[in-house]
Amino acid sequence: MTAFSPRDAGVAVIAVAALLTGCSSDPAPKAVSAAEVNPLPQCEPLTNEQIQQAVHADTLTAHTTPPVCTWQAERAGVETDLTFTFTEHDSLQQIWDRAREDGYDTEHLTVTREALGTTITATGIYVRDPRDLGYCQVSAALNGTITWRVQNPSHTPAPDPCAIALELATLTIDLSP
Repeated sequence: MTAFSPRDAGVAVIAVAALLTGCSSDPAPKAVSAAEVNPLPQCEPLTNEQIQQAVHADTLTAHTTPPVCTWQAERAGVETDLTFTFTEHDSLQQIWDRAREDGYDTEHLTVTREALGTTITATGIYVRDPRDLGYCQVSAALNGTITWRVQNPSHTPAPDPCAIALELATLTIDLSP
Protein backbone atom coordinates (compact mmCIF):
# COMPACT_ATOMS: atom_id res chain seq x y z
CA MET A 1 0.00 0.00 0.00
CA THR A 2 1.25 3.47 -0.80
CA ALA A 3 0.77 6.65 1.18
CA PHE A 4 -2.56 8.43 0.76
CA SER A 5 -2.41 11.41 -1.58
CA PRO A 6 -4.84 14.19 -2.46
CA ARG A 7 -5.17 12.60 -5.92
CA ASP A 8 -6.45 9.40 -4.26
CA ALA A 9 -9.31 11.30 -2.61
CA GLY A 10 -10.37 12.75 -5.97
CA VAL A 11 -10.23 9.36 -7.68
CA ALA A 12 -12.21 7.80 -4.81
CA VAL A 13 -14.90 10.49 -5.03
CA ILE A 14 -15.23 10.03 -8.81
CA ALA A 15 -15.34 6.22 -8.48
CA VAL A 16 -17.98 6.31 -5.75
CA ALA A 17 -20.04 8.87 -7.67
CA ALA A 18 -19.83 6.76 -10.84
CA LEU A 19 -20.79 3.62 -8.94
CA LEU A 20 -23.76 5.33 -7.30
CA THR A 21 -24.87 6.82 -10.60
CA GLY A 22 -24.52 3.56 -12.54
CA CYS A 23 -26.09 1.24 -9.96
CA SER A 24 -28.84 3.36 -8.45
CA SER A 25 -32.46 2.62 -9.17
CA ASP A 26 -33.32 6.17 -8.07
CA PRO A 27 -33.76 8.35 -11.20
CA ALA A 28 -32.04 11.29 -9.44
CA PRO A 29 -29.14 9.94 -7.37
CA LYS A 30 -27.57 12.17 -4.74
CA ALA A 31 -24.14 13.60 -5.46
CA VAL A 32 -21.29 12.35 -3.30
CA SER A 33 -19.08 15.06 -1.88
CA ALA A 34 -15.43 14.68 -0.89
CA ALA A 35 -16.48 15.19 2.75
CA GLU A 36 -18.52 11.97 2.63
CA VAL A 37 -15.58 9.80 1.54
CA ASN A 38 -13.22 8.60 4.28
CA PRO A 39 -9.81 8.36 2.58
CA LEU A 40 -8.44 6.07 5.30
CA PRO A 41 -11.34 3.79 6.25
CA GLN A 42 -9.24 0.78 7.22
CA CYS A 43 -6.62 2.57 9.37
CA GLU A 44 -3.97 2.02 6.76
CA PRO A 45 -2.22 5.34 6.19
CA LEU A 46 0.95 3.25 5.80
CA THR A 47 1.69 -0.44 5.72
CA ASN A 48 2.71 -2.11 8.96
CA GLU A 49 6.12 -2.70 7.37
CA GLN A 50 6.56 1.04 6.67
CA ILE A 51 5.58 1.89 10.24
CA GLN A 52 7.84 -0.77 11.71
CA GLN A 53 10.80 0.48 9.64
CA ALA A 54 10.16 4.15 10.52
CA VAL A 55 10.11 3.30 14.23
CA HIS A 56 12.99 0.81 13.92
CA ALA A 57 10.79 -1.60 15.87
CA ASP A 58 11.46 -5.26 16.49
CA THR A 59 7.70 -5.85 16.77
CA LEU A 60 4.59 -3.87 15.87
CA THR A 61 1.07 -4.64 17.10
CA ALA A 62 -1.95 -2.89 15.58
CA HIS A 63 -4.88 -1.96 17.84
CA THR A 64 -6.99 -0.12 15.30
CA THR A 65 -10.56 1.01 15.57
CA PRO A 66 -11.27 3.50 12.77
CA PRO A 67 -11.18 6.44 12.70
CA VAL A 68 -8.44 6.33 15.37
CA CYS A 69 -5.56 4.06 14.41
CA THR A 70 -3.10 2.87 17.07
CA TRP A 71 -0.05 0.67 17.17
CA GLN A 72 2.34 -0.46 19.86
CA ALA A 73 5.96 -0.74 18.77
CA GLU A 74 8.73 -2.40 20.72
CA ARG A 75 12.45 -1.99 20.17
CA ALA A 76 15.01 -3.59 22.47
CA GLY A 77 12.38 -3.95 25.18
CA VAL A 78 11.30 -0.28 24.98
CA GLU A 79 7.66 0.36 24.09
CA THR A 80 6.37 3.23 21.97
CA ASP A 81 2.69 3.99 21.35
CA LEU A 82 1.68 5.38 17.95
CA THR A 83 -1.64 7.01 17.05
CA PHE A 84 -2.78 8.21 13.63
CA THR A 85 -5.86 10.33 12.95
CA PHE A 86 -7.25 12.10 9.91
CA THR A 87 -9.83 14.86 10.08
CA GLU A 88 -11.40 16.82 7.29
CA HIS A 89 -12.70 19.47 9.66
CA ASP A 90 -9.75 20.66 11.78
CA SER A 91 -7.25 23.07 10.31
CA LEU A 92 -3.65 23.32 11.48
CA GLN A 93 -4.57 26.63 13.11
CA GLN A 94 -7.34 24.98 15.13
CA ILE A 95 -4.98 22.22 16.29
CA TRP A 96 -2.34 24.85 17.14
CA ASP A 97 -4.82 26.94 19.15
CA ARG A 98 -6.19 23.95 21.10
CA ALA A 99 -2.69 22.70 21.89
CA ARG A 100 -1.60 26.12 23.18
CA GLU A 101 -4.77 26.41 25.29
CA ASP A 102 -3.99 22.99 26.81
CA GLY A 103 -0.44 24.03 27.75
CA TYR A 104 1.46 22.26 24.97
CA ASP A 105 4.46 23.76 23.17
CA THR A 106 3.94 24.26 19.44
CA GLU A 107 6.32 24.87 16.57
CA HIS A 108 5.80 25.32 12.83
CA LEU A 109 7.48 22.86 10.50
CA THR A 110 7.82 22.37 6.79
CA VAL A 111 8.28 18.98 5.20
CA THR A 112 10.40 19.32 2.07
CA ARG A 113 11.37 16.79 -0.57
CA GLU A 114 12.91 16.95 -4.00
CA ALA A 115 10.85 15.18 -6.66
CA LEU A 116 11.36 15.30 -10.41
CA GLY A 117 13.59 18.34 -10.13
CA THR A 118 11.02 20.28 -8.11
CA THR A 119 11.01 21.15 -4.42
CA ILE A 120 7.72 20.02 -2.89
CA THR A 121 6.63 21.26 0.56
CA ALA A 122 3.88 20.52 3.06
CA THR A 123 3.02 22.70 6.06
CA GLY A 124 2.73 21.23 9.52
CA ILE A 125 3.27 21.69 13.25
CA TYR A 126 4.97 19.96 16.15
CA VAL A 127 3.03 19.69 19.42
CA ARG A 128 5.12 18.80 22.47
CA ASP A 129 4.08 18.21 26.06
CA PRO A 130 6.51 20.12 28.32
CA ARG A 131 5.54 17.76 31.18
CA ASP A 132 6.31 14.58 29.19
CA LEU A 133 9.56 14.35 27.21
CA GLY A 134 8.32 11.09 25.71
CA TYR A 135 5.40 12.72 23.84
CA CYS A 136 5.32 14.44 20.46
CA GLN A 137 2.70 15.03 17.80
CA VAL A 138 3.14 16.08 14.19
CA SER A 139 0.11 17.39 12.31
CA ALA A 140 0.22 18.31 8.64
CA ALA A 141 -2.19 19.69 6.05
CA LEU A 142 -3.49 17.12 3.56
CA ASN A 143 -7.03 17.77 2.26
CA GLY A 144 -7.83 18.03 5.94
CA THR A 145 -5.29 17.27 8.63
CA ILE A 146 -3.28 14.17 9.39
CA THR A 147 -1.81 13.70 12.86
CA TRP A 148 0.76 11.23 14.17
CA ARG A 149 1.15 11.08 17.97
CA VAL A 150 4.08 9.22 19.47
CA GLN A 151 4.38 8.51 23.16
CA ASN A 152 6.94 6.55 25.11
CA PRO A 153 5.08 5.11 28.14
CA SER A 154 8.37 5.47 30.05
CA HIS A 155 8.06 9.26 29.52
CA THR A 156 11.70 9.37 28.37
CA PRO A 157 12.86 11.11 25.20
CA ALA A 158 14.39 7.94 23.76
CA PRO A 159 13.52 6.90 21.18
CA ASP A 160 12.95 10.47 19.95
CA PRO A 161 9.15 10.80 19.64
CA CYS A 162 9.36 13.90 17.40
CA ALA A 163 11.73 12.23 14.94
CA ILE A 164 9.40 9.24 14.70
CA ALA A 165 6.25 11.39 14.32
CA LEU A 166 7.91 13.49 11.60
CA GLU A 167 9.09 10.38 9.73
CA LEU A 168 5.61 8.85 9.84
CA ALA A 169 3.95 12.12 8.72
CA THR A 170 6.45 12.50 5.88
CA LEU A 171 5.75 8.95 4.71
CA THR A 172 1.99 9.51 4.94
CA ILE A 173 1.97 12.67 2.87
CA ASP A 174 2.41 12.01 -0.81
CA LEU A 175 4.71 14.86 -1.75
CA SER A 176 5.02 13.92 -5.41
CA PRO A 177 3.98 16.64 -7.86
